Amino acid sequence: MESGTLTRGNASTGVHIEAVEIAGLDDASLDLRLRQIGRARNQLDGFLAEAVAEKKRRTSPYDTANTLKSELRQSGQQAQRTMRDAEQLESLAATRGALSDSRITSEHARILGTAAQAGPLDEDKMLAAAEHQTPEQLRRTVRDHQDELSGDTDGAKRLERQRRKRTASFTEQDDGMWRLFALFDPVAAQGIRAALNHKTDMAWHATAGRERLEARHRRADAIAQLLTRTTDGEAEQPQPTSLLILADYDAIDRQLGNPRLADGSPLPQDEFRKLACDAEILTGIFDADLQCLSLGRQRHPSPQLRAAITARDQGCIGCRAEPEWCVSHHIIHWEDDGPTQSDNLVQLCHDCHHKVHHRNWDVEQHPDTGRPYLRPPWQQPPEPPPRR
Repeated sequence: MESGTLTRGNASTGVHIEAVEIAGLDDASLDLRLRQIGRARNQLDGFLAEAVAEKKRRTSPYDTANTLKSELRQSGQQAQRTMRDAEQLESLAATRGALSDSRITSEHARILGTAAQAGPLDEDKMLAAAEHQTPEQLRRTVRDHQDELSGDTDGAKRLERQRRKRTASFTEQDDGMWRLFALFDPVAAQGIRAALNHKTDMAWHATAGRERLEARHRRADAIAQLLTRTTDGEAEQPQPTSLLILADYDAIDRQLGNPRLADGSPLPQDEFRKLACDAEILTGIFDADLQCLSLGRQRHPSPQLRAAITARDQGCIGCRAEPEWCVSHHIIHWEDDGPTQSDNLVQLCHDCHHKVHHRNWDVEQHPDTGRPYLRPPWQQPPEPPPRR
């Protein structure tokens, strides 16, 4: 490992780090080395912010992101975060200099950069506070400082600003797990935290005398229970929501097999039986293509028919929005005597439903796949396959 020197101009804050045998250091020397590494790391982050800002000025955000991915081997998400940090510091020259001189840490700089984008900020005053406060203390100092500058003595403007930033997402990861991310204002967060802590604590006491789960596992279970179950007195019941589960019926053995979710994900038999205990069973008979028999002249599909359409379309046929955001659309309109049956119904989200009824988009069956799709008015229909 080669040693190197990190400097900024002719400043005396350059940190020289040499390769040493860590196991041979005493406690004081190890603490000193960690302090040196921290200073060097802060300086590098300051240098990186300067270089990224200059690269972005000379080229474009797209080229800058590609350079970060190729030269620093960053992921796309990391590159975007690096560019965002550099953009925040671009208008804070003193903060960027303090970071490059290792007088503050990267987290201090990020707090000041985020605050500067959110509202008024006395950079010199907050930078002086950052040099001797922890990040947790600085966040509180910056909030009070901005409230004072904006005349928001009771915090009402800040709360309104925070509520406008609330957001939540629920996305599938590469390994099939799902990630729940959310931002809440402090008032909503306090109620959520109290409920989550209570539920997590109940799970801790419920496992007394047995192997207790780690806190992160209990917290994840608590979130799932809060979202999917409701309390009626002392008893818990499932939320009144629909979860579509498919299974094949063996007429000879008179058993259900091959349980799966609507998107085709296999479901273990134990989990299938557990869900069936709380489920309202909606029976229906479908063919191999999940086509259901007509259920009569009715405008709205029955729960069985809607379940079949959900299993077939798996969301909006136009934009792939999730089934929960979709309505059942009659291809031949109900007013034109269109039947309420599976071959005349498709799932459309509200935006795509508006396109069909008001912007002349058409629901058609693709000649190659045989599946319904949404065709805009400017697009020619695909050619049918040649007949043998």
